[in-house]
Amino acid sequence: MQSLRILIATYSPLSAEFGAGQMAINLAEALRLQGHDVTLWSPYPMPNLRRWWQGLQSIQLMQSKLDAFIATQERFDIIDTSAHLITKRVAQSGLVVARSVQPQILYMLCDLKDKPETSLKEIILLPFDYLFLITVVILLMQGWQRSKYILCLGSLELEWMKKWFPWWKSKLISYVNALSKADQVELANIRLNRKKHEGEGIRFLWIGRWTAHKGIHELVDFIIQRAASHPKDTFTIAGCGTNAKKYFSPELIQSGRLRILPSFERNQLYSLLANHDAGLFTSKVEGWGLVLNEMLESGMPVFAKPAGGVADLQEFFKTLMTFPPPPQLMPDIISSYTDVDDYYRRCSWETIAENYITKIFKKINS
Repeated sequence: MQSLRILIATYSPLSAEFGAGQMAINLAEALRLQGHDVTLWSPYPMPNLRRWWQGLQSIQLMQSKLDAFIATQERFDIIDTSAHLITKRVAQSGLVVARSVQPQILYMLCDLKDKPETSLKEIILLPFDYLFLITVVILLMQGWQRSKYILCLGSLELEWMKKWFPWWKSKLISYVNALSKADQVELANIRLNRKKHEGEGIRFLWIGRWTAHKGIHELVDFIIQRAASHPKDTFTIAGCGTNAKKYFSPELIQSGRLRILPSFERNQLYSLLANHDAGLFTSKVEGWGLVLNEMLESGMPVFAKPAGGVADLQEFFKTLMTFPPPPQLMPDIISSYTDVDDYYRRCSWETIAENYITKIFKKINS
């Protein structure tokens, strides 16, 4: 197979701290190992455009930066980027793959549905929020129309796209998500050395941003009820920012049974996983949720809502179970795999890159 010039353009900073950036880095590395010439691009640094009226301005700035970059480059064989960044110039500069890293429409709908309307400001701004949603949908559909392939993340998103956009069914392909080789080695070491917790209670761990589509209300209800019925259990909420505290009583936090970590460094993840017994994944809507891979590969059972990568990972893990955990769940949780070898073969960036090129190469030669 010939060596290809590939541009992977992500709207995220190129850092493992960000999901989209991490995926771009891992895909680029795997493609380079196959002999392809891969360029990674990000619009960052970006100005701090966080006001509600600046969302569209932020997208337009990213588009213009990508157009300007492409204008300085030789033609690429493949341009891989998010649908909302696919301008006319991008579409004319190579075979374009609209690769999804998160279901933006569902995220926005979920967050709008959950948005409190308790203040005059929220009520006034709500029409503008819906206007921004409509604008994003139009940009996404333009990008999907201009692309040659629409690469969906996971089987759930693939089925959703087939249902709502059947006229693009011939463009649709899918991929799975995976951790880097370095992370997989570290997590395998944690799994192989994991020991049964000697305490009486279960140490639960939840990791994620504190936002509606992450299922925070379901998480809060579970923790409050479980804390009352199982006084030996403890809970950690990590990477959630500063808003989580107000959802819980000061007594629960002060007792030490609930620990809230607004943020943590990437290298602290391993100790978090090693020092907890069971993971919680409460997302209503999710792109994939790499925390699933992280928890499961570290040997933790995970209780999950059917979102993101859950459907694709269940065939490999006996310990990927339905959220919420049963009331009778006891501390002697046993971690096991259905087939670790099959999991590593499928959920590795080497395999993902091979499948990616195989599918797209057919299009180049057709």
